[in-house]
Amino acid sequence: MEIRQRHRIEYGLAVAWLAFTVSLAVWWLIFGLRQAGTLEQVAQVPPRELSRVHAMLLGEGSALIASLVAGGGAILYSIHRERRRHGAIEEFFAAFTHELRTSLASFRLQVESLQEDFAERGEQSPLLDRLLKDSVRVQLQLDNSLFYANRDKGALFIERLSLRRTIDSIAPEFAELRVSLDGDVMVLADARALESVLRNLFQNALVHGHATAVSIRIIDRGSASASIAIEDDGAGPAADPELLGQLFFRPTSRSGTGVGLYISRQLVTRMKGALLFSRGDRGLIATLELPKASA
Repeated sequence: MEIRQRHRIEYGLAVAWLAFTVSLAVWWLIFGLRQAGTLEQVAQVPPRELSRVHAMLLGEGSALIASLVAGGGAILYSIHRERRRHGAIEEFFAAFTHELRTSLASFRLQVESLQEDFAERGEQSPLLDRLLKDSVRVQLQLDNSLFYANRDKGALFIERLSLRRTIDSIAPEFAELRVSLDGDVMVLADARALESVLRNLFQNALVHGHATAVSIRIIDRGSASASIAIEDDGAGPAADPELLGQLFFRPTSRSGTGVGLYISRQLVTRMKGALLFSRGDRGLIATLELPKASA
């Protein structure tokens, strides 16, 4: 459930409770005063005693209504303060993640430059290879965090994208995976969001599936959407594939937090598509469905 929708529900429940309890208290006060008036007409009650009953009803009823209004106001204020605090945390987290991502991009450029220097001298540096691999993983985690922080208010820029061109741009980041693509298709998607989805799928296949190859094929169904099957040769999911993509779902105690696949599914949904998971002959099959771009 999205944060804004949850806040609306909390506000609605608080207002409904306040309206119901105050209405009940007002009705109790009116009913009590009417009963006191009836008692004055049918019974011989001393005026002083009747005045005391009226004063008691008015005093206790007014105090009850005031306490209910104050309690309801305190609840509404607490919800409002919690909403502002949550918004401030999200803004700080988004700004911090953005700044850290910029610094990490600069770090990657320097590592790649050092790798090129070693390559020109015909040397290799396992440490630089490991640094570059770790920087790719950290950048992916930062992208996921940034998307998660802005999941309710971040806008996507939908444009015509070539699937092959997008995959060719990110495949070099996963040197340990042999990525093969059969054909090409133009889709309507956000470039950065689509790259993040593919990175998460490749990272999941490499780290959790221990895959060495990823095969991508385009299924032409003759419809307005493009169906893209991404299959790896890894060990496959340890749990029901349909449960993948749920936030903080961990098939085993050694699995990740599930944030990457959750963010991927949310991004695909925002791009008016769908992301489904199933078992393949060996590994995991991720079926990505996106709107197809017109010619």
